[in-house]
Amino acid sequence: MANTITGKIAYIGPIQQIPSKNGGNPFVKREIVIDFTRFDPYTGERDKFENFPLFEFSGDKCSDLDNFQVNDVVTVSFDIQGRKWVDAEGKTKYINSVRGYKIEARQQRIPQPAPQQQVVYQHQQPAYNPPMPPDFPPPPQDEPPF
Repeated sequence: MANTITGKIAYIGPIQQIPSKNGGNPFVKREIVIDFTRFDPYTGERDKFENFPLFEFSGDKCSDLDNFQVNDVVTVSFDIQGRKWVDAEGKTKYINSVRGYKIEARQQRIPQPAPQQQVVYQHQQPAYNPPMPPDFPPPPQDEPPF
């Protein structure tokens, strides 16, 4: 089962290059932060506890973020990876990273219309027969209808 999260992009970081320890190709990564703060279903108000998880995209997946910008609503598919190591004092330590591997738009960006010049149109008013007000006197009944 894939892990996914849908929210609004709060931040897209630049590509970072981390040198290789053995002199090979550098490791490349890029970070993205998603506003995943929940809303109360009854009031529509934002939860007082904000939620902004950070995801790392690496390698060729870094360029996938070029198609998005802050405030876009997206779904990120991700894996959680954990590592352990023993520090200089002999204590075992753990670190987690959240690795994004897919990002999809959930809401189309609404293009902002370009400012346009105001155009004034001249046209004829259509014939309009407004309804008679309710207190308008009816036609006399003693006259023939023709």
